[in-house]
Amino acid sequence: MAGKHRKVKTERAPTKRQLSRWEKQKKLSRIVMICAIALIVIIVGIIGVGYYLDQEAPLQKTVIKVNDVSYSYDYYIKMFDLMTRGVTDSTMLQYYQDIVVSLIEQGELLKEKAPDIGITATDEEIAKELEAAKLTKSNVSIDLARTRIIAQKYVEQQCIPKQPKSVEQVEVQAMMLETESMAADRKQKLLLGDNFSTMAGMLSIESTTQSKKGYLGWIPQGYESYALGNLKDSAIKDVIFKLEPGAITDPIYDNSITKPFGYWVLEVIEKDDTKGVHARGILFGSKDEAEKVREQLKNGAGWDEMAKQYSQDASKDMGGDLGWKIPGVDEGMLTRMLSALEVKQLSDVLRDDSVSTKGGYWIVQVLNKEERPLDKSISETLADECLSTWVEGLMNDAKVENMLDQAMKDKAVERVTKLRSK
Repeated sequence: MAGKHRKVKTERAPTKRQLSRWEKQKKLSRIVMICAIALIVIIVGIIGVGYYLDQEAPLQKTVIKVNDVSYSYDYYIKMFDLMTRGVTDSTMLQYYQDIVVSLIEQGELLKEKAPDIGITATDEEIAKELEAAKLTKSNVSIDLARTRIIAQKYVEQQCIPKQPKSVEQVEVQAMMLETESMAADRKQKLLLGDNFSTMAGMLSIESTTQSKKGYLGWIPQGYESYALGNLKDSAIKDVIFKLEPGAITDPIYDNSITKPFGYWVLEVIEKDDTKGVHARGILFGSKDEAEKVREQLKNGAGWDEMAKQYSQDASKDMGGDLGWKIPGVDEGMLTRMLSALEVKQLSDVLRDDSVSTKGGYWIVQVLNKEERPLDKSISETLADECLSTWVEGLMNDAKVENMLDQAMKDKAVERVTKLRSK
């Protein structure tokens, strides 16, 4: 039995109008897609340009120029980060802002000028320095290592050889006492066998000799200021090389030393319920001097003359006039002293531990005298000064431009702080 004949459905060919419409739709779709892609590219580009202009472009800006060599803001930040490793406090970081600038400037000058005197840093030396300092190799760390190596070589080759092998030195102990009579009395006790260290620790009114119990160590001739520290301007340096070992000086007055107390002689001129207390006074450096002048005032000496001659207070040129003090408002020991006085009453000699005065009497003893090498700390200080003198000379002869403003330096601190908080 023959199968049924299947009717084949024939597709009608699209008309030209349909073909034209389809082509237009395809073109429109392509245009829409191209426009969408272009829009995305533009948006991404705008974001990228904005990021570059805001974040990256400032990093490439030259902020330091030394002769013909330029350093970018990015370099400054990286050197700042390297130099402050381990520092997290933002206040402490700000302390390094200008130090890093100086390091960059000076490092470039050392790199340029050190070869002129035969000093260079080899690749091997730089590698060892980076390893010793545990620094990752980068252009910034290499520059830092080179600077350190050149500086050390200059010290070893140019500075240390200029220092003396040995110098005459004296071993010194000293103490300061308030009055000449006290100093003379203590000298006699020392000659009779009292212990200098014990006495200085108990009685010296100068902080260094009190804390060190009088012992100042070995003082090299010609380098007294380095060994004496904050006593470098004192009268000690003028006598120690004139003494023989064992000798003790007579009392030596020294007006360069500041002590944390003084003595007042006061007088209330008038009192007012509103204004408070109007007074005058003279501030002395010693009780003996205060008592002597108080007696003169009591016997009719003029306040103006006595104040100008003896007072260590700023009121001396006004005859000791202290102005008006209001108890309860003007705080301080002086106001409390005045509050206890009656009008026209001359006070006793009153000690004030809230003020500073100058002057006292030294007793100095030389224990030993001999030729000795310079102390290591003095040698290092001299070497630092020698290096600094060379660098300062290079800076004076160079063309250096620093374009960093405070906002940029603060931004560097902010960037480094953020890096360390991650």
